[in-house]
Amino acid sequence: MFDADVLKSISVNTHSSVCIRRDKVIYIDPLRIAGEPHDADLILITHPHFDHFSAKDIKKLLKPDTVIVTPKSAAALCKLRTGREPLAVLPAQRISPCGIEIETVAAYNLRKPSHLRAMNWLGYVLTLGETRVYITGDTDDTPECRAVSCDILMLPVGGVYTVNAAQAAALTNQIRPHTVIPIHYGAMLGGAGAAENFRAQVDPAIETDVRSGVCSNVMIGQILRILLMALCFAVLAYFLGHAIG
Repeated sequence: MFDADVLKSISVNTHSSVCIRRDKVIYIDPLRIAGEPHDADLILITHPHFDHFSAKDIKKLLKPDTVIVTPKSAAALCKLRTGREPLAVLPAQRISPCGIEIETVAAYNLRKPSHLRAMNWLGYVLTLGETRVYITGDTDDTPECRAVSCDILMLPVGGVYTVNAAQAAALTNQIRPHTVIPIHYGAMLGGAGAAENFRAQVDPAIETDVRSGVCSNVMIGQILRILLMALCFAVLAYFLGHAIG
């Protein structure tokens, strides 16, 4: 059952970084967190890619009793990077951390190699009161996604590593939530227009809630970091080669 107050409690910081503030404060894939609020009761990680698992941002949110939930395949990395033992889960599980009913859903690519089904990475369905909120994680249009029933849907629309705007709209029209919030788009991920492209293809009976600030440049930032590291290694190799020679 759709509850407008649940929708109001949901904010998107950037990219796929989501926060839900109700009786408990829940973060999903926290990224670029301002300040150090240390206010998380529950942190849900969909998978360990840099734009979804940021140890420095998780540490900004931790309290002594914060619960972190991760895919089982990412649990060791989470403990190493955050110092906390996470609750490690697999797809198709039901858990109740912090008293919140959660179902885990497989998140994977059908043909692309970016998100392998064998890794058992996740989306999460949270039951908040009588409202079901589904954050898909990075996924294609899969049978597991299509089988979910929810009132509020949050899914990527940027393409490249996930569904694109057209595919995300087809999945939304199949699930038929009351409201859908597009996430995971921006520079090199469908561009700033991805959300409106998505909205144009969603059934008008479904509310499309495009949030400001979601569109990000995280992919450009990562590519620049990789190029800078490559340049540093090349310069170092050049000088070492001349020193040895």
